[in-house]
Order: sequence, then C-alpha cells, then structure tokens
Amino acid sequence: MSKQFAVIRQQYTGFRSNWSFSTAMWLSKGLLLLVIILSACVEKIDFPLNKGESKLIVSGQISNLNEDKYVFLSETTSADRKPLLSGQYYVMNDLPRPVSGWVILVNEFGDKWDYQMEEPGKYRLDSTVVIEEGIYYHLEITVSGAKYTSEPEKMPEVVGEDELGYTFDRGVFKNNPETSFISINTKVTLPEQNKGYYLRWDVDEAYYWDLTFFPNPFNQPPPDCYVFGFPDPERITLLNGDLIGDSVSSSLQVVAERVIDESFLSRHYFNVRQVSISKSAYEYWRKVRELVNNSGSVFDSPPAPIYGNISNLDDEEEVVLGYFEVARVAQTRIYTTRADVPFFEPEVCTYSPTRPYDDYPKTCLRCSEFPSSSGETPHWWFDQ
Repeated sequence: MSKQFAVIRQQYTGFRSNWSFSTAMWLSKGLLLLVIILSACVEKIDFPLNKGESKLIVSGQISNLNEDKYVFLSETTSADRKPLLSGQYYVMNDLPRPVSGWVILVNEFGDKWDYQMEEPGKYRLDSTVVIEEGIYYHLEITVSGAKYTSEPEKMPEVVGEDELGYTFDRGVFKNNPETSFISINTKVTLPEQNKGYYLRWDVDEAYYWDLTFFPNPFNQPPPDCYVFGFPDPERITLLNGDLIGDSVSSSLQVVAERVIDESFLSRHYFNVRQVSISKSAYEYWRKVRELVNNSGSVFDSPPAPIYGNISNLDDEEEVVLGYFEVARVAQTRIYTTRADVPFFEPEVCTYSPTRPYDDYPKTCLRCSEFPSSSGETPHWWFDQ
C-alpha cells in the first residue's frame, strides 16, 4: 500500500522573510519533504512512498545572503495516526504534519546558534548570523528525545551570474493545446573555476493583484494585495560544472514556464536564485529529477528511495527524509507589465453596478483568499 510523497523545495527569497505564510502552503497531497530556497513559501513534487511508520522530514538552507534562514520539520503519516481536528470536525488524512523540536546550527569550531520556532514545524535563524567562508556547518536536531544531525558542509567558493529574459508563446503547454504561456530563461555566465561546481535554479513569483474597487462615500480604494507563489514547481534545473568543456563560458537555461492568466494584468515579478551547492546536494536533486522525468508520471512508484544528508545519531537504520544545504546564492529578478503581454486576458475583478456581489470571485474581495499573500509592499518592489 502506498501514499503520495511530495518533495517540497523551500524557497528562501528576501521578501519571504518578512511575511508569515500559512502552513497550508506546505501541506500538500502527500508527504512534505521541504528543501530549500529563500524563506517561507514552498513548491512541490509528488511521488509515492510506501506507507508505514512515520518518517521525519528535515529541510532548510543557509547561504551567503543577508536573510533569515529557515529549517522545516514535519513527519509522514503513519497507519495509526490519530484523527486531526479541523474546525469542528475530526478528520483522517495522509498529509504530513508539523513536528515540534529543537534545531541548532553548529560550525566546525563548536559555535552554536539556536533556531527559534515561529510556528510548529517552522524554525528561523536571524539574518544577523553570518555564514563564513571555508567553515563547515551542520544541524543538530532533537525531536521527541531522538537526536539527529546533518552531514557537515561548507559554502561553495563560486557561483555564476544570470542575465534574465523571457518569451511569450502560444501553443501546446503541458499537454494543453492553444495555451498562452511565458518562458523565463537565463544566459548564465559560468564560474571561472574549471569543473568542481554544481548549480541549481529556483524560481518564485510575486505579483500585484487588483481587488475590486466598489464605490463608497469616501472613494476609498481597496487595500494593496501582493501574491506570492511558484510558476513552475516541478521543474528542477541543474548544471554540473564537471560536464562543461574548458572553453565554455556561458550556458542558456530555461528556468521556469507558466501559463498566462489574470495575474499578468499588473506587475508580475520572477525572482530567480542561482544556487551553488555541494556535489552530494547536486546528486540528491539529480536523483529527484530523474525520478520525475523517467517515471512518466510523478505518481509512479520510485525505483529506490532517495536519501538526503540527515541521520539519527543513535539509530543508523532510521530513514530520515530531506536535505540541509550550505549554499552560495546569486539572486536576480525580472518583471513583466500588462503592456508586455501580447495576449488578451479579461479582467475578472472589474466592478459593474449590475453585477451581484456574490458573482465576484472571493479573490476579488479579500487578499487573504490567496494561500500566500500580503498587503505590504516588498522592499525590493520598485528597485528595477
């Protein structure tokens, strides 16, 4: 018997450290395996895992960027899981659930920094903690008396440079014909170092959403609404420097594709993080990508389990899921406006005096209807 297993890539962008996002963002149809990038949103990749005893899931990343650093703890659902209270009802489901514990970052000299629990399963290390060059770091985790650790890693020495662009197309998109979509691409200036570097790209998005402006005596406009998410959550873009010829200095990569919808009626950002990772982290993501690409379906059974770098100090046989990365990151942004989009997209929230109130989508009435949103303008919104 099996259940759906979801690999979640944790995104750590600057803006995400400033908002509290709902834990519903990282509860998906199956197991959450939270892994990396910028601060509190997630994207998922699903594939099955044999159902049985609960398994701990650990994910997170520290990097050279001056931002809050996060670790996420959760566990898979076991057959004897107690019902979960949802509103006024108890329900049974196969969703992974947050885990409470203690998380500590340790360097090779024994210096330690405690993560603070912001909510069950979500742990934050303040941006004032500087990750130093050439020093190994690892996690120490305690959950229900059991002690876990990650393999020590140090920050890679190099990372490339992205020059972002985009193209609009209309055609077959994810088996849907006559679909309008955007492709985000990068011309990568590769590190000068020959071989020995491993890159991954993570992409998140943020856009302004126009709530419906209903006439009122004070002519008060609706509040600002910024929505955050992931344009192409199942894409895993990797580059192995060992496979690049010595004379090659650049590379072209498509890092995300997304269908065009009403979110492009206003400014729509794509935040691209080029992540330089260790060889073992690269191999972890390569195996995940192979599993997704070769199975033909993300719900097919995996040929073998994919192990991360977390282990139980007292039980070598325990399987712990997830990966904790020590990375070097280069972040770049690009945005589109309504004028850039060559396709017509109808406005869904436009006010009409003859339109009944309950005919407006809920997202036209309240920003909070989006799983991840905020009324505060990201500090970088007008930098470009």
